[in-house]
Amino acid sequence: MNLIDAASIAIIVLFILSGLYKGFMSTLLSIGAYLVSVIFGFLLMGPGAAFIKGHDRLFNMMLYYTEGSEFIANPEYVRTEISSLSTADINGIIQSARLPYPMGREIASNIAKEAFADQGIITLGDYFNQTIVCTFINILVFLIGFCIVRLILGLIINGADYAEPFPMLRVHDGLMGGALGLVRGMLALFLIFMLVPIALTVLGQFDLITNMVDDSAMAGLFYRMNLLLSLAA
Repeated sequence: MNLIDAASIAIIVLFILSGLYKGFMSTLLSIGAYLVSVIFGFLLMGPGAAFIKGHDRLFNMMLYYTEGSEFIANPEYVRTEISSLSTADINGIIQSARLPYPMGREIASNIAKEAFADQGIITLGDYFNQTIVCTFINILVFLIGFCIVRLILGLIINGADYAEPFPMLRVHDGLMGGALGLVRGMLALFLIFMLVPIALTVLGQFDLITNMVDDSAMAGLFYRMNLLLSLAA
């Protein structure tokens, strides 16, 4: 167990304790607010990402800080045209790059369909750059949209006693709230682990961080099998 696993377990425990304290209905409504926020996060992702991509200064700043071509192990490939590389060559380069999930998958997909050909982008390095910055923007916009909607819904939900109209909930209110707290904690981790590719993109050249993620058992579930992350890319 490394630091990431310990922090993940601590987060789940805190959500369980919160559920025990807040009770069943309040925790259930929080889970509902989470799901609604996810939906709105995806709805806002397209327009938000399009705004950033259409803003040259902002887009170029993000392109500078992500610098996807730096993940290419052999610098000679950076300026190589994708048309001169075989599928096996491209897959080998992507595998050796140790890219954050799901960047490698998206790069391979974009190269296969020549997604940026209409922009005059033909080199492997530029495909790395464009794919990574676009994926980075999508994830970031989704998270911002989620947080804004979740904050608004949280203000509506908090502060009321939702068990009052349901006297039967009083008997096991805390216990059921704790069980839902476990579910809420796991959902929260799926959201938190969406920050991992953002961190690895900016700080991915630091092997310590990459190795911690690779060695984390929790990352295997909440990062590499993260449906939200896969959809946001």
